[in-house]
Amino acid sequence: MKKKKILVTSALLYVNGLPHLGHVVGCWLPGDVFTRFNKTIGNDTIYVSGTDDHGTTSYISAKEIGMEPSEFIDLMNSKIKEIAEKLSINFDKFSGTNTPTHKDVTLDFFNEIYKNGYTLEKESNMLFCEKDKIALADRFVYGVCPYCGYDKAYGDQCDKCGKTYELDDLIDPKCSFCGEKAVKKGTKHIYITLDKLQPKLQKWVESKKDVWRPHVYSMTNKWFKEGLMPRCITRDIPWGIKVPLEGFEDKVFYVWFDAPIGYISITKELGGEEMVKDRWQNDDCEIYNFIGKDNIDFHAVFFPSMELACGKYNLAENVVGFNFLNFEGQKFSKSKKIGIFCNTLLDSDVDIDALRAYLVSIFPENKDSDFTYEGFKLNTNAELVGKYGNFFNRTLNMINKNFDGHLDITFNDIDLDDVDNEMVEAIKCCPDTIADLYAKTEFRAAYKEILRFASIGNTYLEKTAPWSLIKNGEIDKAKKVLYLCLNMAKSLAIVASPIMPNRTAEIWQEQLNFAGRPDAPNMWEEASKIDISKNHKINQPKPLFARLDDETIERYKEQLSVPFDLKDLKG
Repeated sequence: MKKKKILVTSALLYVNGLPHLGHVVGCWLPGDVFTRFNKTIGNDTIYVSGTDDHGTTSYISAKEIGMEPSEFIDLMNSKIKEIAEKLSINFDKFSGTNTPTHKDVTLDFFNEIYKNGYTLEKESNMLFCEKDKIALADRFVYGVCPYCGYDKAYGDQCDKCGKTYELDDLIDPKCSFCGEKAVKKGTKHIYITLDKLQPKLQKWVESKKDVWRPHVYSMTNKWFKEGLMPRCITRDIPWGIKVPLEGFEDKVFYVWFDAPIGYISITKELGGEEMVKDRWQNDDCEIYNFIGKDNIDFHAVFFPSMELACGKYNLAENVVGFNFLNFEGQKFSKSKKIGIFCNTLLDSDVDIDALRAYLVSIFPENKDSDFTYEGFKLNTNAELVGKYGNFFNRTLNMINKNFDGHLDITFNDIDLDDVDNEMVEAIKCCPDTIADLYAKTEFRAAYKEILRFASIGNTYLEKTAPWSLIKNGEIDKAKKVLYLCLNMAKSLAIVASPIMPNRTAEIWQEQLNFAGRPDAPNMWEEASKIDISKNHKINQPKPLFARLDDETIERYKEQLSVPFDLKDLKG
């Protein structure tokens, strides 16, 4: 099979806050699982992401705690990176948009769009606060949403209904700093002519009809039915990348324009101009964007339109849009302390691999899903302990106890019956099925298939009863059974490694006694082989996962629901 070149991106997080589990599920974890899988099958894969550092949110947050924006961004970026590491999210490069490289790439990107004739200058109204003497845009202003009537809608987007709109459309706008009524003043902004780009964009979207998830395709097509309009790409705010045109010196690029270019600039930080050519300008490289529902419009409409206007960079192979993760039947809420906030995970004893496995099992791939502590407990105890871990534990314990960890046979030494052949067939075929699901970003189904694979092993143990064979003196038959089970254990460690990288590496090295890691490059092809050597000896086994009891769950409920507060940075 020909190896692929792949670039994986996950949505840049706003730098003004730390992520909760909804953010992790919407982009980080699926991107990580997909990257780990592709590296393990031998594809040349890199994974980049970072923080969205410009715009009003970071400026306001820095001002609130008395920091300069750059100082605040550096501090928050490092904290977000620490959380990613705790969750075993293995980025090849995690950076942000407040870097010299990003500024250079953004200016070049804009200059190409400008040169290609896809911009226009247009007079519009700017909102201004007479009391604070500042221009108001986006998070600097709030008012009534023109679509749903929510009275705390921002200048560019309503957090309640999710709609985006022009600043002029906001009803009864007020200054976010002092609450005074905003006044309108005339100004000039730069727009990207999305209407000119719609035919090209629509053709590209149609080519992805059978690749994208149905809800991503349908959400994107709604824009075409309404017809794309020119969209403003500049703002009258003090924080961002300055527009390099005469007459626009006091303006910066609107963050929705600036942020997605970060994928390119972070790639450049990782490997220079050569890597940009290799990943963004190479038709042999496939690009995958992992995003949440609220980012679908930006990645399926706006950013690809920008790329088409620029003409220098390739568009994504797949915009992998996820729906929302709720928490115990409710939306995540910082003010109401509803959810699991990732800052609390840093000092907790939560088994990260058990958490990752449960999150994958409830990924909101095609509809919204719900995190429940009862579900977390059930998945850990019934699936990870009772099914997946149980197979390893039973197999390795019997080999260690009865044969001193050493079976002293190979596949060529054994005679197979019908029950054995079912086991052999599973080892040879299940990894391919799981690989196909990973490749199609059907992670829930891949996880389910891994558990089914483990169940085949447990059923085989029950049918063959090697403990009875040993008791009855049928040693060769018992060795045959345990040899096949040991090879399945090797396979199960490999196929589960993208989801549970720590526990699978632990059992691989410390118990199965193999060199390296189960998620090493090109390791996947070993999952279908029954080839453990005659002289291989396992180490002392121990349980892979610990059961969760009610007392532990209650402790987690209390510990993990404390949201991060920016005021904590002052200390």
